[in-house]
Amino acid sequence: MTLEDVEDVYSIECASFPNTSWSIEAFRRELTANEFATYFVIEHYGEIVGYCGTWIIIDQSQITTIAIDRGMRGHGYGKALLQHAKAYAKKSAEILSLEVSVDNERAMTLYENEGFKYGGIRKDYYGPGKDAHVMWVNLNE
Repeated sequence: MTLEDVEDVYSIECASFPNTSWSIEAFRRELTANEFATYFVIEHYGEIVGYCGTWIIIDQSQITTIAIDRGMRGHGYGKALLQHAKAYAKKSAEILSLEVSVDNERAMTLYENEGFKYGGIRKDYYGPGKDAHVMWVNLNE
């Protein structure tokens, strides 16, 4: 992801997470000021259809955000993006973790199919009454 991609990414972010979306400034800061962050986009015929952000700190990696444009879901872009993030993280990290809304069954199925396991609940992670599952995968297995 580059700074030129941020507006397209932000559009997908707002459509995907209308109540909890990151600000456009947050994406810009991640790209310019966070030494631990790396962000990827995935394109379809030159148009950004998804993105994923990761942090790698020592031997731990975290997916900070991941989303696919609503109209492009179900075509394997999320799986491809997640697999790319896992391969990238595996270069330096042993564990990759993420949070996912407890009611996002489609995403949880994808993560489970990619080897992620449940690690617990983060109460009110997405706001009052909106819990998240913590999921993780050992990248060396």
